[in-house]
Amino acid sequence: MPNTTSREQLLFFGDAEGAHVHPFPAAFGTASRALDVVAPGVYEGLRTFGRTRFFGLRTHLARLRESAAGFKKELAYDEEALVRTLDAAAREATQAFDAEARLRLDITADTAAALGIESNILIAASAYRGVPDRIRGEGARVRTAPGLQRPDPAVKTSDFIPLREAWICAHGDPEAYEHVMLSEDRMILEGTQSNLVLVRDGELYHAPRGVLPGVTVRAVIDLARAAGVVVHDRFVPVEELSSFHEAFMTTSVRSVVPVQWIDECRFEAPGPVTRRLSSLYDELTASDAVEASNRESARY
Repeated sequence: MPNTTSREQLLFFGDAEGAHVHPFPAAFGTASRALDVVAPGVYEGLRTFGRTRFFGLRTHLARLRESAAGFKKELAYDEEALVRTLDAAAREATQAFDAEARLRLDITADTAAALGIESNILIAASAYRGVPDRIRGEGARVRTAPGLQRPDPAVKTSDFIPLREAWICAHGDPEAYEHVMLSEDRMILEGTQSNLVLVRDGELYHAPRGVLPGVTVRAVIDLARAAGVVVHDRFVPVEELSSFHEAFMTTSVRSVVPVQWIDECRFEAPGPVTRRLSSLYDELTASDAVEASNRESARY
């Protein structure tokens, strides 16, 4: 297979000297998919703000440490080298793309020898141009994914990614923007790449456990409580979805995304609570996104 470096896809590896671009087989299509052939590990997904800044990097790094500690095999890495790699990769990628960058940061259980890389710090970068206007303005269509769950919601493992993609390919709706996982007793959990928040009578509902501790959803819930919005850490049965008025997803890359449909249940999208929290979150990222070297000064 010929190697390539796409104009809007870059693969980096890190070492003590920083970030290095590495070609990957064109058949993978994206740099992220190229990581499917390396040893599994843990990962984080981020995006740039102003091309050189990150929101929530301190929290992402803490979650990465927690995931590494809970992984089935010891994962060794130098966090300072990782941060230097991330910073350099973001700067190079945004310049190459002439756009913001979406970054998948992986710490693998072994070196990425399958790709010819002798490092376990890997970054897949792609151009990020925001959520489509139609989704922002009308909301996303979402489907439930019964039978699909993370092996351990507290550990963000990269081997969940091919599992997720295989389930969606076999059972999912190709037209759905996202799929939402359920517990064995049919409680709403989270999206395969997002956290999900439901709104009823102006109050928020979010699963209390069994979901990934999302960086963005934590910030949004903090903003909601500070604004006087009641937040319920409570499971919602899928059969109760029709009693809710709004729904939105949160991700570190896409921020707050309104949801119009979950299966056959329709919601106001974007509803007033979603719009308010989305605006507050945008204000927060504008003020709290910092360069990697200044991460300790940020709120998140």
